[in-house]
Amino acid sequence: MAALARQAGLPDDIQAVSGPELATLGEAEFAQRAEDATIFGRITPQQKQALVKALRDRGHYVAMIGDGVNDVLSLKGANLGIAMESGSQATRAVADIVLLGDSFAALPRAFAEGQKIVNGMRNNLKLFMTRVVFVALLIVAVGVLGGFPFSPKHASVLTLFTVGIPVIALAAWARPGPPERAALGPALLEFVVPAAVTLTLAALAVYLFYLPGARGGFLGGSSLALAQSALTTVAVLGGLVLLVFVQPPVRALEGTGEAGGDWRPTLLAIVLALLYAAILATPLAGVLRSGAAERGRVRPDRGAGGGLGRGDALHLARTPVRAVPGPRSRRRSYRHPG
Repeated sequence: MAALARQAGLPDDIQAVSGPELATLGEAEFAQRAEDATIFGRITPQQKQALVKALRDRGHYVAMIGDGVNDVLSLKGANLGIAMESGSQATRAVADIVLLGDSFAALPRAFAEGQKIVNGMRNNLKLFMTRVVFVALLIVAVGVLGGFPFSPKHASVLTLFTVGIPVIALAAWARPGPPERAALGPALLEFVVPAAVTLTLAALAVYLFYLPGARGGFLGGSSLALAQSALTTVAVLGGLVLLVFVQPPVRALEGTGEAGGDWRPTLLAIVLALLYAAILATPLAGVLRSGAAERGRVRPDRGAGGGLGRGDALHLARTPVRAVPGPRSRRRSYRHPG
């Protein structure tokens, strides 16, 4: 068995173990042997299932290839079950992938594509979760002051620049390779919590600075619209900076992610920042100014949108009402009894 493995090109330091040897081991020794050994030969279906379970219990992602009925148990227990087309119907029924023509040629490409998907999802989750936590903290903090941090168009611009375009790019540019060894939950917390708290503090400081004097701001002539626009600008620029740390191009910028030497996310962040600056420098900046906040302000004696208010209704009730008859009727005047 070991000689065949060496002829196949495996290194000389491989460790081979047989089924009868595994049968003499205890549970702890069996798990350790499954971790250390490279080749297992002459093992029973139950031992195959036990090997898969032992490796999964140690945090490994296990793939199993089989073609016979005796492989069904281990195929069902593995993370990824692969069956041969010429295998039994039961094997093909429980497998996740069936190799057409019994060819292994598709596996390397499928393996690389799976790594791309996993790495891309991890990067996108970091952006999405940071934005969710940041916006939630900001809404709570600004809500204490009796306001709301964004108007609908501010929220649309923030979503487009910080997650809309970047998420599509990160998914397209994801590279195959081993995913991060850390579990997904702790890895997300390590990135999301510091980033969201930092963005919240920066945005809240800018919002308070530009808030109207009646609400404790430093610039009495400022408006709520200006405070919301300034907050949106800080949030957009902060979200673009996150792109650099999600996919750091150099080791000096490594945070929770490993530097991959890919400068495309960093260049995308620069391009989006320039695009946002161009919007602010053109008449399109009106999209970010909450003129609607001024137009939508309702006077006590006026209705919303220029409609009739309470004062208008009272004035109308006291106005004489005259009826103009047709040419065949006599003209009569009517006065409201009020």
